[in-house]
Amino acid sequence: MVLSGCSTELSGYVLEQAWGQLVIMNRRQRITDVIRKGELKPGWREKLELVLLVREYAHRDLGLRKTGAYTRFYDTKGRTLAYNLSACPKDSLRPKVWRFPVVGGLPYIGFFDREKGEARRRELSREGYDTYLRPVPAFSSLGWFADPVYSPMLEGETPRLIDVVIHETTHTTIFLRGEVAFNESLAVFVGNQGTLNFLARLHGPSSPVVRDYAGAIARRRRFGRLVGELYRRLKRLYGRSLPREEKLRRRQLEFRRAQRRYKEIFPDPDTWGRFVKQRLNNAVLLSYGRYNQGLEFHREVYERLGRDLARLVALYKRAQRFDDPIGYVAHVTGVRRTVGQRM
Repeated sequence: MVLSGCSTELSGYVLEQAWGQLVIMNRRQRITDVIRKGELKPGWREKLELVLLVREYAHRDLGLRKTGAYTRFYDTKGRTLAYNLSACPKDSLRPKVWRFPVVGGLPYIGFFDREKGEARRRELSREGYDTYLRPVPAFSSLGWFADPVYSPMLEGETPRLIDVVIHETTHTTIFLRGEVAFNESLAVFVGNQGTLNFLARLHGPSSPVVRDYAGAIARRRRFGRLVGELYRRLKRLYGRSLPREEKLRRRQLEFRRAQRRYKEIFPDPDTWGRFVKQRLNNAVLLSYGRYNQGLEFHREVYERLGRDLARLVALYKRAQRFDDPIGYVAHVTGVRRTVGQRM
């Protein structure tokens, strides 16, 4: 979500987002008060108590910024918290960008109201864009507000909850203006590895929960490589001197090819996600790609730093001060620069 903008088109949008944020701020409750009242669904008390432990771990052991985030709770009453809308031309991988004075260019905008997000999506579709409107269970205000724990965060598995808290706290700590792919891939890596380390401390490094989450991370890495390959194939296709209609025909073949490959890599239908259950387009692909591009770079940096996640966080915090932060990290660690920032 973004809370400030500069264009006439965005002014009304910004006011709506500010109002939605204000509603959340006014209705959130302190976690300690919620726990004391005891009016919670089964399992929520334990998860809220765990969140308080995770935020301390993220600050004390990882060096992530400590704010008032995740000391409060907001119950959405079963409603989806918000929706992100992204758009991209059908024959290009250059996303539509909305520009804001604080965070810079973003390849998506957020809506608290699904109908308004859907109306904007239809407008963009009529303008010829590929579009993707997706629900989000949580978001970071980058430290501008004390982000609460949203009730949808408590509906999933416990390791996923830990990951989300560390992921969003990473955004609050390390954020490069206008570099969405860098910000997201780094938060994914720190969230994944931080969760594994926390679970190992809590349950033991050889515990089933640690093995299961390590397996889930390995699965995401394989999926990330699949998305990266599709991105490279489409980029080559869109760069060729072909009629637009032919590019659009061939891109559908590439989308179907990638979905078949996904089923080969993950043959169990019970594990299939939205990638094979929805109609792919460029906006969908870029949404997946932002969270995966650069993961291998961050992983190699982690290895070069002796698998010390706190050292990695400290290095990236320093890197924010440089004009080319990724170049700085690559220079300090000797890792070959392979990460792009603008997918």
